Amino acid sequence: MDDVQKQSASGLAIAALVTGILGFSIIPLILGAVELGRIKKGLSSPAGKGMSIAGLVLGILETIGIIIWIIVASVLMAKFGSALLTQ
Repeated sequence: MDDVQKQSASGLAIAALVTGILGFSIIPLILGAVELGRIKKGLSSPAGKGMSIAGLVLGILETIGIIIWIIVASVLMAKFGSALLTQ
């Protein structure tokens, strides 16, 4: 029984997931990518792979959402911005 070591997810994997859930967009992208690289090189436990991928996906979706929001806000300001300033 002593030969079996319980593997757990690393702090980076957990941080990637938590920051992805909290909506920090760029941070989970970085943390998830770094942790996946460490897992691939064998420097980190594969137990955190799912959390790293989830954080990475959430970061990507949040970044896309922010970009879409900026585009929509820019278009609306270009179309209706002068009407708002004259009132």
